[in-house]
Formats: sequence, structure tokens, C-alpha cells
Amino acid sequence: MEDELRIKAKRRAMYILASRDHSKKELYDKLSKSYPPELCEQTVELMEEYGYIDERRYAQKLYGRYIEKGWGKPKIRFELRRRGLPESCIRENEQEYDREDLIEKMTELIEKKYLNKLDLSDPASVRRIIAAMARRGYDYDDIKAAVKRVKENAAT
Repeated sequence: MEDELRIKAKRRAMYILASRDHSKKELYDKLSKSYPPELCEQTVELMEEYGYIDERRYAQKLYGRYIEKGWGKPKIRFELRRRGLPESCIRENEQEYDREDLIEKMTELIEKKYLNKLDLSDPASVRRIIAAMARRGYDYDDIKAAVKRVKENAAT
């Protein structure tokens, strides 16, 4: 009976991992709805041994996707932690994207989404842009630098 349960848990884990990558925590959480904790831990470790779980690759893929969405580092860090990815994977990806890359990404985003709709000479419009970028999880200093760059680009 125990072997049967172990086989079912392994099949379920492979089914879950077939659709998309997961962290160990995410897989454990999904398995724990149907199986005992000890069996879930064994199954997750087995999936990692087989190479079906690669948290470093998963963190890199998510980080890149969130950068493309226009998210800031703090928001991305929060989301990766929520998904149960190790701090080392998160820091490794943060180092790959420097401040200048993020400011450039913000500049593009502001020019694309807000430049035609808002007047940069109006302080209220600038505050709206700053608030929108803050909601995306960018740091205030980076936002100010990007807004300054957008203003300089608009003046030329």
C-alpha cells in the first residue's frame, strides 16, 4: 500500500512539473494537499535528483520575465521569496541586472505608457508617474533618475 502511494505521489509530481517549472516549496505545497508530509519531502527530493526541479534556472526565468513586465527589484524579490526560491538564487539574478539597466527599462516604460497621456511640466502628472512606478516596485531614487532622463529626452 505504501509503495502504491509513493508511486502515485511521484506520478502526481511529474504531472505537475510537466506543465511548468516549480520551486521545491511550490511542489511540496501542491503535493501536501493529497499526501503525508514525509512522502511529499521524499518526492520533492526525488524530483530534484532527477533534474526535474532546478531552482536556479527557475529563478532566472522568472526574474527575466518580471523584468520584461516592468517590475522593480523589490517587487521581484518579494515574488521570488513567496515562491520559495532560495535567497542565493535571488541575489544571483539581482546582480545580473544593474541599476542602469533598470533605469533604462523604466525610461522606456514611462515613454511608452505615460509620455503621451501626461504633461511632464505638471507636478501632479509627475507624481502620478512616480506613484505608478512605485506600485510596480521600483526604488524611489531609480524612479527619479528615470523621470529626469525622460524629461531630458523630451526636451531634445
